[in-house]
Amino acid sequence: MKHAPRYRVAIFTVLLALVAGCDRKPKLVPPSGADSTATGQDSVSVLSREAARQWEGGHAEEAAAITARAVRARLEADPSDGWAERARGLLDDMSVGSEVAGSGTATVVNLFSRAEADGGSWPYVFWNEGGSVRMQPLEGRGMRLLDMSVREFNAGSAGDSSQVAVLWGKRGPAGQQPLLITWRHARGGRWDLAQTLGPDSLGGTGSGQFDDRALVTRTFRATPMFDECATCPHVYHERRFHWGPAGFVRNDDRVVPSPYATFTSFVGALVDGDREQAQRYVADPSLVEFARRYEWHDAALGRWRPAPGTEANAREIVFFRGRSDAFRVTFQPRGASWVVLGFEATARSVE
Repeated sequence: MKHAPRYRVAIFTVLLALVAGCDRKPKLVPPSGADSTATGQDSVSVLSREAARQWEGGHAEEAAAITARAVRARLEADPSDGWAERARGLLDDMSVGSEVAGSGTATVVNLFSRAEADGGSWPYVFWNEGGSVRMQPLEGRGMRLLDMSVREFNAGSAGDSSQVAVLWGKRGPAGQQPLLITWRHARGGRWDLAQTLGPDSLGGTGSGQFDDRALVTRTFRATPMFDECATCPHVYHERRFHWGPAGFVRNDDRVVPSPYATFTSFVGALVDGDREQAQRYVADPSLVEFARRYEWHDAALGRWRPAPGTEANAREIVFFRGRSDAFRVTFQPRGASWVVLGFEATARSVE
C-alpha cells in the first residue's frame, strides 16, 4: 500500500499524454498568401486612404502615383478580363478624377484632381505580361484621354510584337485637338515610344476613336473665305488610319456631307472660276449664273459667315457676306450629300 502514490503519478502521466494526443487535430491555419483576394483588398484599402490624404493635401503628382498602385493592387486581386470596368469602379469609389479606356487586360488610366479642373493629369498604362499585372507612367500629361487600343496581345498578354496606342485630346486655339501616341513593347517589360501623330496629320480640331485596326478622326480646320465662331458650323473631314506593324498610315480622307459643307465648296468653286465644279453643288445648273449675278465669285466683296444659331445640317441657312449682304439659301439631299436648291437676298435683321 505504501507504493500507491507512485501508481497514482503514473496514471496521471498517462492521462496527460492521452489528453495531449486528443489535441492533435489538423488546425485550419491558412498559409501566408493563401487568400490573395483578401490580401489585395487590404492593400487597396491602405493605398486608397493614403492617396486620399495626398489628394486632399494638394500633392497631386504623389497622389496619382499612389492611386495607380491602388489600381494595380485591385487588378492583382482579380486579374480576369474587364480591367477597365474594375479600374473605373475603384476610382469612382475613391472619388478620384479619372478617365479610363481599356481593351481586355490592358487599360490606360488618366488621373487628375477633381478640385483642379484645369490642372495637370497623370496617365498610367496597366497590362498583363506573363500572368503578372504591370504598370508604367505614360507621356501625355495634362491632356484628355479619348481612347486606347492594343495590337498583338496574344491570349491577352503582351509580347515582343505588342503595341499600345492612345488617342489624347490637347487644348488648341479653336478647341480640342487629337494627338496620337503609340508605344512598342521592349525588353525588360516596358513600353518605348514608337510613333506620334499630331493635329496636322490627324486633321486639326476635333476628336476620334479606334475602330478595329484603324483610327478614325473627325476634325475641321478654318474654311477659306468664311468666318467661323466656336459654336458655328464647320466643314468636317473624316480620316482613317490603318494600323500595321510599322504604325498608323492614312488611307482615306473625305468631307463629311452637310448643307454647310456644300455651300462652302460652291462658293470656293465660284471664286476659283470653275463652273463645272460649281455645278456639282447645285440642283439646277442655272443657279451658277444666278450666283454670279450676286457676285459670289468676287472674294473682295467680303468674307462669309452663317447667321447666329445656324446648324450645319439645316435645310435652310442664312449667310451674311461682308458688312451688309445677306442671303437665304435652301438645300436638298442628293444621294449621300447635299446640293443648293435655291437662294435669294434677304434682310439682315440678326447679327
